[in-house]
Amino acid sequence: MNDKSNNQAEIDHMLFWPPLLAIVLLCALIVLNPEAGNNAVNSVFAVVTGKLGWTYEIFVLANIGLILYFIFGKYAKKRFGDEKPEFSTLTWLGMLFTAGTTGTIFFWATIEFYYFLSGPPFGLEPFSPEAWDWSMAYSLFNWGIGGYGLYVAIGVVFGYFFFVQKKEVFRPSTACETFLGKHASGAAGKVIDIFYMIGVIAGVSTSIGLGTPIISELITKISGIQHTLGLDAAIIVIWTIIFTISVYSGLEKGIAFLSNVRVYLGYGLLIFIILVGPTTFMLNNFFDALGISLNNFMRMSLYTDAHLQTGFPQGWTIFFYAWFMSFALSTGIYLARISKGRTVREFALGATFSGVLSAYLYFAVLGNYSIQIFNDQVIDVTKIFNDFGAQRAVVEIWNTLPLSMIVLPIFVILIFISTANVINSVAYTLAMVSSKELKYGEEPGKLSRIVWAVILGCLSLTLMFLGGLKPLQTSATAGSFPTMIIMGLIFYGFLKGPKQWD
Repeated sequence: MNDKSNNQAEIDHMLFWPPLLAIVLLCALIVLNPEAGNNAVNSVFAVVTGKLGWTYEIFVLANIGLILYFIFGKYAKKRFGDEKPEFSTLTWLGMLFTAGTTGTIFFWATIEFYYFLSGPPFGLEPFSPEAWDWSMAYSLFNWGIGGYGLYVAIGVVFGYFFFVQKKEVFRPSTACETFLGKHASGAAGKVIDIFYMIGVIAGVSTSIGLGTPIISELITKISGIQHTLGLDAAIIVIWTIIFTISVYSGLEKGIAFLSNVRVYLGYGLLIFIILVGPTTFMLNNFFDALGISLNNFMRMSLYTDAHLQTGFPQGWTIFFYAWFMSFALSTGIYLARISKGRTVREFALGATFSGVLSAYLYFAVLGNYSIQIFNDQVIDVTKIFNDFGAQRAVVEIWNTLPLSMIVLPIFVILIFISTANVINSVAYTLAMVSSKELKYGEEPGKLSRIVWAVILGCLSLTLMFLGGLKPLQTSATAGSFPTMIIMGLIFYGFLKGPKQWD
């Protein structure tokens, strides 16, 4: 963000109020009747993942096919504009490398193996040798090309709009002009934008809902303060206050500085764990898991568990696809924005594999360190997980690291900054979409940005109030379904319509 200009666009009330009121009403109903809220959550999750889950799997495979088409097809050598690249190749790859990960990567990379080990796929016996084979392999699959690829193909389309057609695209409806025509700025376009906003809100609320309890558990471990819903609420309030101050006081440079701190601290911490951890085991188990994942790619891609109906693919693969998808449009816009002058092939390869390698690094280090802690019985991960929850188990695993009283505060800083940046960027995006036409030099209204930040916090807190992982999974999956439809429409319009690249 840059507040050099005092010009601020007016709010588009048709885009601002419907999603805002829908989220407020949802939060109110859940708080007033938690039991009904839980029942509704379970029903929605069952419908979206059970009855419609296969559509996510087909869409992701089609998306991978589209990426391959962009890499090897007739557009591969086309460029995003005639200008030279804005960033050097090394800087660009570094930006891509850090673009797709939030603070929740620390949580999943540390504990995801245990979910798959204790509740493995394909009806396998928990904690069996076969379950061990899949425990890391499934993580690499879920965080691989299928998930990160959702940002890439749509990024190519936005890159074409930005740098070839010279369009200022900050709403999905604008990208649908090819086949909607004048209706893109009418009621049909408004509906598309509202569904997009709801999807983004659902996705980021899942991120906040997963990140907040981890910070609370870290604070509890460091200070002894009891972890309660009140502590979670206080953390979200602090995030909102920081964002409010940044909007009115121009602290964007400070936020950018903190973002850089997050990058250096994060990868510095990984290097530290590599040096003090079981390095040989990390490498051996990572490549073993990678081989299993690659060898069974199609089996995992189309796994629906129609006979046993354990819910494994619905609760994991489809959930992760949905979560990635909820961020696909906004992340695709960002990736395209920083890729001026790049060829389509450069972008597709760079954006896909930078994101995947970044995630794999976290899982290779944190995941395998956790597995070694579990195998060596340094702590009773199973008992902690069952008695106190996944977040406590994660913190206790981190506490086994050397210099833990230094390492734990670093984790607090990393996750706090990461989540604050997510709130900041998504609130800004929502404010842009819900503004009237933004002219050059204009910013979305400050009040609008603050309102969206508060709404994100309130929904996250409401989902945590319901308790457990299921409400967060439901938020991501339900919110992403209309996003999948919107992405399909954008791809259809791009591929069918006449292009300057043709």
